[in-house]
Amino acid sequence: MVIEHFSNLHSSFDTFYKSEMTVQFTHYFSIFLLNFVSYFYILLKFYKVLCYSKMTFEWLPMINPYVWPFSIFHVVTGPYFAFWSRILPSIKLDKSSVEISGIIALEALNSFIYFCVKIVNSLIVLLEQLEKTIEKDIIEID
Repeated sequence: MVIEHFSNLHSSFDTFYKSEMTVQFTHYFSIFLLNFVSYFYILLKFYKVLCYSKMTFEWLPMINPYVWPFSIFHVVTGPYFAFWSRILPSIKLDKSSVEISGIIALEALNSFIYFCVKIVNSLIVLLEQLEKTIEKDIIEID
């Protein structure tokens, strides 16, 4: 059953790759998308460092996180953490409350980074297949 599905999928890719214009468009669009997702990955990694820095500076008693230069972390990451605070309010205990939205926000950022890596890996496999198809077409023309 599974083997039949993959053979049908492969035959549909063969018909998709028959048109040279479709192959070229898919190739260039995949390169563009690969670059875009790669830059987005770098941006997310940098933002993750900013988020960890903000949380670290809030915990250190010797550093005031609301004074320059440490306030830049609060300004840049504040809207992101405020978004997660609105979604996940703090948990009320008897006389105190626990704020878990910061941890969930960092885990969501890690998940976005993970999906960026998965997308890039899939695009690389697609580009390899497209380049094999293009090479095969060039050899057939010669």
